[in-house]
Amino acid sequence: MKNETRKLVWASFLLILGIILPRLVNFAGSPTLGNLISPMHIPVFLGGLILGPFYGALVGFVTPLLSTLIFAMPPLMPPITVLMAFELAAFGLTVGYLYSNKAKNIYLSLITAMIIGRFVYGLALIAVGPIFNFKPPFIPFMQGAFVMGIPGMVIQLLIIPPIIKKIKPVKKFSNLNRQLN
Repeated sequence: MKNETRKLVWASFLLILGIILPRLVNFAGSPTLGNLISPMHIPVFLGGLILGPFYGALVGFVTPLLSTLIFAMPPLMPPITVLMAFELAAFGLTVGYLYSNKAKNIYLSLITAMIIGRFVYGLALIAVGPIFNFKPPFIPFMQGAFVMGIPGMVIQLLIIPPIIKKIKPVKKFSNLNRQLN
C-alpha cells in the first residue's frame, strides 16, 4: 500500500509538471518553441522510467487531456490532444516496460519509446482522425511529426538520463520499484 501511495504521488507530480512545463516554455518563447522541444514529453518519460509502464502510460494519456481542459492547449480541434494522448501513453508504457524489464539501458529505452510513440501517433491519426473529420495527407503529416520532433528528442536524450541518474531519491525509488516487480 505504501508503495502504491508513493507511485500515485509521483504520478500526480509528473502530471502537474507535464501541464505546467509547456506553459512555461510558451511564456519564455512561443508556441512554436513548445512544439519544437516537446516539454510535455519529458515528465511522461520520467514517469515511465521512475514508476514503470502502467503509471507511465497513465501519466502520458491523461496529461494532454487535462492540459486541454485547463489551458485549451494542445488543441482539441484538430484533434491533436487525442493523438497526443495515445502517443504519450505509448511513450510512458514503452519506456517503462523496456527500462524496468528488458533493456535496462536508458538510452535504448528512450529511443525505442520515441519511435514507437510516433508510430502510435500515426495509428491514432488513422483511427481517430476521420471521427473528427481530420484527414491530412498521412505521409507528409507523419514526416512532419518525426522531423519536428527531432530537436525535442535530442533535448530529452540530453536531460532525462542525467535526471534519472543524478537524483538519488528518484534512483532509489526506481530501483525499489524494479525489485518489487
